[in-house]
This record gives sequence, structure tokens and C-alpha cells, in this order.
Amino acid sequence: MQTVILERTLNYLLETHQIDVSLLDGKVVYFSLQDLPIEVSFVCTNARIFVTTDANTTTDVDIKLKSSVFLALLQGEELTKLLREDKIIIHGDVKTAQLLVDLLQQVDIDFEEELSKYTGDMVAHQVGKLAKKFKSSDNPLTSIKDKITTLLIRPKVQ
Repeated sequence: MQTVILERTLNYLLETHQIDVSLLDGKVVYFSLQDLPIEVSFVCTNARIFVTTDANTTTDVDIKLKSSVFLALLQGEELTKLLREDKIIIHGDVKTAQLLVDLLQQVDIDFEEELSKYTGDMVAHQVGKLAKKFKSSDNPLTSIKDKITTLLIRPKVQ
């Protein structure tokens, strides 16, 4: 299910932001978030990105990183700087990894605005606040668990 959602989201972003993925045509990128259960391969072909969990797929590049580092890349952090700091593990064609990062950095999306179309402004704003805390945390998964636990044990009444 997560692969379908991820695939649809990526292709939606490609279409709405008119991003040209032709430079990645025929490339396969393995992508793993070390602190979340996400291990997928992106197959780039015909101006689309297909997402698979097939472990037998031969890849051009393997990318492993933490979710906070991934968010830093989306916010414009330089790949080479993160590589020097050993925050990203890349095996394979680094040029393909750089092309993927360049494409991701072209996406300028207001997640709160998009979410509000489906949930309303109040829910979208609360999710946005949680996402900001998530981004600033060294261990985002622990941060989310703590926040949910606090909410369940002692919810705020306004």
C-alpha cells in the first residue's frame, strides 16, 4: 500500500511541477530510510517513476539515510556536504543520486495547503506543526511517538 501511495505522490508532483525526469530514464534507485520502515526502489521510465519493493531488482545506486537528512535535502542542503559528514550512504552511481536530489529540490509544495483540501485548515495546521517538530528532531520517530503518547495521556482542551 505504501508503494502505491508513494508512487502516486511522486508522479503527481512530477506532473503539477512539470519536472523533467528524462535524465533518470532507465535508472533504478534503491532508497532506504534508516529510522523508518521504508525500503523501496524507484524505477524511472517513460517520464514516470514506478515504486517497487522487489529486492531482486538491479539498481544503479543505493541510497541510505535518516528521515531528518532526507528532509534537509528537500530543503536545499547540498548532497556533497551531507556525504562528507557521513549522513548519507551511497553505493553506486553518485551522479544518478545527484540527479535525483536535484529533481526533488525542484519541488516546492506547501504540504499544509494540499492537506487542507482534504482535512480542513485546522487539521492541516496541526499536522504542519507536528511536521516542523519532526524536521527539527534528531530522532523523528521517537519525537512522533512521544507527541502521540502525550496527546493520548494528557490531551489539551481548548
